[in-house]
Formats: sequence, structure tokens, C-alpha cells
Amino acid sequence: MYEFSKLYYGKEIILASCFKPFDRFMKVCFLIPFLFFIIACQSNDQKQVPVKIQKQAFDYAIVEDDYAEILDAIIAYNSISNEVAKTNKPMAYIHQWFIKDSLYNAYDKNFMPDGLRIQKLLGLVGHSQQDSTGYLYQVKGRDTVFIPLQIKKKYNVAYHKKTETKEQFLSSYTFHLPIMSHDHNKAFVSLDYVCGALCGQGYDFILEKINGKWKVIKRDFTWIA
Repeated sequence: MYEFSKLYYGKEIILASCFKPFDRFMKVCFLIPFLFFIIACQSNDQKQVPVKIQKQAFDYAIVEDDYAEILDAIIAYNSISNEVAKTNKPMAYIHQWFIKDSLYNAYDKNFMPDGLRIQKLLGLVGHSQQDSTGYLYQVKGRDTVFIPLQIKKKYNVAYHKKTETKEQFLSSYTFHLPIMSHDHNKAFVSLDYVCGALCGQGYDFILEKINGKWKVIKRDFTWIA
């Protein structure tokens, strides 16, 4: 009896010692999925944190002086200062606000017929990521951008209705909004000249700020009637 009890007691010890590694294994098996669950919850929380991207509208007031100098440079280059001069009987007028061009990608299927291809700007004005983003910001605003006050003081800018102006004057010049590079040292501008129902022509200008002054470095004719 004593021998049996001793043997039995010894088996208990052996069995207990055998179960200890198994208990550790079970604890580890339980902890691993629990840790994965905690990590997954933390990563989900990080994904759900909203990223706030500040979208600021383009401030046209900052570049108003540049706009005025750009228009002055184009007027001088095209020798039209006498036509649009402020006199009692002006020969032409400048439309009172800029036309905003629609920008489109070369691969876009749905683009405006009179839109401006962004690849053209990247090739002529500036090709950095900041440039391309800036082009979109400059033209996407819905607010009307008027001809700068400096130009209105020097030249005949139309304030009244378009129909009345056309009856009064024979010719008109409509500037498209200057699209500038990120560093504001290069600009692209389109100009439409209308001298009658089937009379006129269009231009594209590339300007560069050289020694602090805007100068026309390239002019292309875009249409003629």
C-alpha cells in the first residue's frame, strides 16, 4: 500500500510536471491572437483619423501688380496703346474683366473646345509639381477677376454693358487671366482682338520677369478672322 501510494504520488508529480509546458503553450497561443487584435484596432484608429488638407483659394490681390505690369508689357509689345488710350473718342476698349480658361489634360475625353491644355503650360511656363497645382488653383475660382486699377487709370476699360460698348466702339481687346509659374517669374496670357462681326485675331504671349520687369519673350497667333 505504501509502495502503491508512493508510486501513485510519483505519477501525480510526473503528470503535473508534464502539464506545465502545455499550460505555457496554451497561454502563449491565447496571447498571440489577443496582441494581433490590439494592433489591428490601433491601426484602424490611425486610418480613421481624418487628414485635413487645407485648400486655400488663390489670392488674386497678391499678384494684381504683376497683372498690371503684364498687361502693360503686352499693350506696348503689340503697339496698341494709342488705340485704347483714354481720349474723348477712343478707337478701342479693353474688356473690364479677365476671361478664365478651362484647363484640361491631353488625355481627357471630355474637354472644353476653347480650353487650355495643361501640358502646354508645363512646357512653356513651368513644369514642377507646384507649378501644375498652381495653374489649377489660378483658374478654378468662380470669382470674377477685374482688370487692375492701374490699367483702368491709363487706358479705356469698359464699365458699361457689352452691347452698348460695341455700338460705341469698333474694336475691343479681351485679356485672358494671366497664368503664372509658382515663383511668379513667368506667365502665359491669351488676348482676343475683335474689330467687327468677322474681323479679329487671337494671340498667346509668354512673358518673363527680367531684372524685376515683365517682358514679352514669345508671341504666337492663335486665330484670325
